[in-house]
Amino acid sequence: MGSYGAMGQADGGGENGQLQPGPFRAVLKYLYTGELDENERDLMHIAHIAELLEVFDLLMMVANILNNKAFTNQEITKAFHVRRTNRVKECLAKGTFSDVTFILDDGTISAHKPLLISSCDWMAAMFGGPFVETCSIPSHPQVVFPYTSKSCMRAVLEYLYTGMFTSSPDLDDMKLIILAIHLCLPHLVALTEQYTVTGLMEATQMMVDIDGDVLVFLELAQFHCAYQLADWCLHHICTNYNNVCRKFPRDMKAMSPENQQYFEKHRWPPVWYLKEEDHYQRARKEREKEDYLHLKRQPKRRWLFWNSPSSASSSAASSASPSSSSAVV
Repeated sequence: MGSYGAMGQADGGGENGQLQPGPFRAVLKYLYTGELDENERDLMHIAHIAELLEVFDLLMMVANILNNKAFTNQEITKAFHVRRTNRVKECLAKGTFSDVTFILDDGTISAHKPLLISSCDWMAAMFGGPFVETCSIPSHPQVVFPYTSKSCMRAVLEYLYTGMFTSSPDLDDMKLIILAIHLCLPHLVALTEQYTVTGLMEATQMMVDIDGDVLVFLELAQFHCAYQLADWCLHHICTNYNNVCRKFPRDMKAMSPENQQYFEKHRWPPVWYLKEEDHYQRARKEREKEDYLHLKRQPKRRWLFWNSPSSASSSAASSASPSSSSAVV
C-alpha cells in the first residue's frame, strides 16, 4: 500500500492513504455489472481507484458524469457486456480458474462455482448444501451428470454465464430441454423451444417434410412438460391434419385420448366443413346433370337461308335492297 497510499492522499483518498470501502465497492460493482450510479458521491475516489486498477472505461464514465454527459455511459456499458461475455466464454472453453468438473457421457467440462451458484438455484443448492458433490473434494468437486452430453452441458453453462442461448451443430434440442427442466431453468427451456420451432419452420419453407419429426416432438414435449413446443406441434398437426393422417395413420391412432380429442376439435378442415363441402359437390353435380338433361330435351332449331324471287329487270337494284330473307323452322 506504500505507493498506492501516496496516490490515494494526493487524489483525495481516505485517511492515512487508505482506500475507502464505498468507492472501492462502486468499482467492484462496475467490474461485475458494467454500471456506475451517476448519483455516486465519491466520484473522485472512484476515479482514483479506477486509475490504479487501469479500468479506463470506468474513468471515462466518471468524466462523463462530471461533464453532465452521463447518458453516453450506456454505450460504455453495452461494450462492457460484450467484452465480458467473450471473456467468460473463453474462460469456460479453456477451463481457466475452474473449480468444478462435470463428468458427462462423452467427456468432461470444467466450470466455475461462483458463476453457477449466482445463476442457478439448483446449482446453489448442490454446492451450498450437504451434497456428495460438496463434500467429496471441497477444493475441486466432480459432479457426475448421467445421460448428458458435452454439447448440452456446454449450452447450459454458456446460458448461465451469459444469459444467452447458443446453438451448435451437434446439439440435441430435446435433450437440452430435458436438462434445462431438470436444472429448473424455465427461461432456457423457452429459448430452446423457440429455437426448435424456428428450425422446424425454416425446414418447412425449404419444402422439407417435418410431419414425422413433429409427431416425435409432440410426445416428448408433453412428457417432459415443454408446453410451448407441445402447443406448436399440436397446431401444426391440426393445420395439416389430413396429410399427417394419410402418412402416419398408425401413429395418429396411437395418440393419447386427450390428443385425439384435441385433434377432432381443432383439426382443419373440420368435420362439419368436410360434410358441407361434400354436400355442395353432390348438389353441384346433380344440378349439372339436370341442366344437361334439360338441354337435351329441348327441340333443335334450324336456320334456313334462301334467295327471294326477283325479276331480271330489278337485278341492277339488288345491291341497294335486301336480296335474301331468312326464316326459322
